[in-house]
Amino acid sequence: MIRKLTPEETPRANELFAIAFEQPMDRAAAQPDEEGFTRWAALDGEEMMSTLSVTDFMVHFDGHACKMGGIGGVATLPQYRRRGGIRGCFQAMLPDLYANGYDFSYLYPFSTAYYRKFGYECCVQKYHAAVDLALLTPPEGKGTLHLIEQGDLQKEAVRAIDAAWENRYNMMVRHRAEDYKWLEKQDPAVKQEFTYVYRAEDGTPKAYTSFRKEARDDGQDLVCSRFFFIDREGFFGLMGLFKSLSADHRLVKFSIPTATAMQYLAPEWSMGAATWSLRGAGMVRVVNVESVLRKARYMGGGSAVLRIRDPQIQENDRAFAIRFSEGRAVSVEETQEAPDAVLSIPAFSALISGVCDFPDAAEWMDGIEICRRTDVLSQVFYRKPMMIVDYF
Repeated sequence: MIRKLTPEETPRANELFAIAFEQPMDRAAAQPDEEGFTRWAALDGEEMMSTLSVTDFMVHFDGHACKMGGIGGVATLPQYRRRGGIRGCFQAMLPDLYANGYDFSYLYPFSTAYYRKFGYECCVQKYHAAVDLALLTPPEGKGTLHLIEQGDLQKEAVRAIDAAWENRYNMMVRHRAEDYKWLEKQDPAVKQEFTYVYRAEDGTPKAYTSFRKEARDDGQDLVCSRFFFIDREGFFGLMGLFKSLSADHRLVKFSIPTATAMQYLAPEWSMGAATWSLRGAGMVRVVNVESVLRKARYMGGGSAVLRIRDPQIQENDRAFAIRFSEGRAVSVEETQEAPDAVLSIPAFSALISGVCDFPDAAEWMDGIEICRRTDVLSQVFYRKPMMIVDYF
């Protein structure tokens, strides 16, 4: 049996997760599930075999706020593995998300191949940078840095910087006022986590970061858990902060969107002054194809017919005729016309989110069958700025 769990069943779901991943749980610290959090489970009679959770978020997509279901807590007791419990949960959960108005779902996979079976595809990628502080030479700025301490939360500044990212990058979670409780817990003297806000000379918030020191055999590094900047000045303001700590630390490490031109931001790249690597950051799935096509941003004007193959959500498993003008959809309708392309739901999900330009996808990505025109497909599918920083 597959069903949603009741609040009374939460403790057993927590136990299942702790057993499955061999992670001790703290019963005393357990909290009831918050609103916007749903658990699904596969049961063998009264025994819970598998479970997963869905957390509600609003994410940015092409200028719209879209409902997204973040998948987490995917676990099966060892004695019930390979019995299809998680598969059953996804098969029941995905149509339920559609019925309840979700546009997207997102998860962080243990296996990309496994989650492709349920319609997910690799999405956001990030640059993970490591900058040698001894070789860092940022330009001197005129702004100021503010350490967040108890009683000086700088909440509006942090929210303003977050909002700039949330309105720029696809898949960025749009945060609510209650999501900033972490600021109230800032106590750098005790916790040794330091959060700084950089403001321009006129007081405009431009960047903020949170970091801890990490001891290594060859010295100490600064590792950022948060690293947000609005523009070049904000980026260099944070670099100036880290340069001031170079006497006691070796590297600073942070993650940034791939849309950032790192080679132009760092004044020195030679001699190993900075290195960066590309890393995946989760998988996306479109839950409601028609809704997403209506909200998507296109290149110019035109029309296209897309046949989507989605074995989990029957409302998506059909052909859609799209007409668009000045970058926005004019109409999206089911059609019997011959398609310009046939796309699996994983391929469509990645492409419409903005993972890459269509010619690149057509050459390398599975699940794409080009039937007629290719020029219009490049107007529908193209690379867009993407980022996600929230985990669930």
